[in-house]
Amino acid sequence: MPYLPPKLFPLVICGGLLGLSLLAALPAQASEMDELASTQRLLDQAQASLERARVAAAQADPAERGRFYFDYLRATTDLNTVRAGIDHYLTPSRAQPRYTGAVTGQYRRERP
Repeated sequence: MPYLPPKLFPLVICGGLLGLSLLAALPAQASEMDELASTQRLLDQAQASLERARVAAAQADPAERGRFYFDYLRATTDLNTVRAGIDHYLTPSRAQPRYTGAVTGQYRRERP
């Protein structure tokens, strides 16, 4: 076994612990991605269930309808907002250059 000076021992231990923590973080990152992908699938199922409930409510007898109703449009919009947020997190895009329009170069105007 090679000789390790006592002053380098804490540095080697810290480096080893840092390496192990980085290796342990990789499965956690993959696990987060897997869980968010699972959430996306659950949102798809919730959307399908919501659509079935909307159709059933539309086909129900008007006399059986109560004073209040479920706002299916708002619920669908909220599900789409959550889905878009997860999509944006899972597939980040780098900043794109902003198009500011063409420069005309004509700055002199005649007074009326």
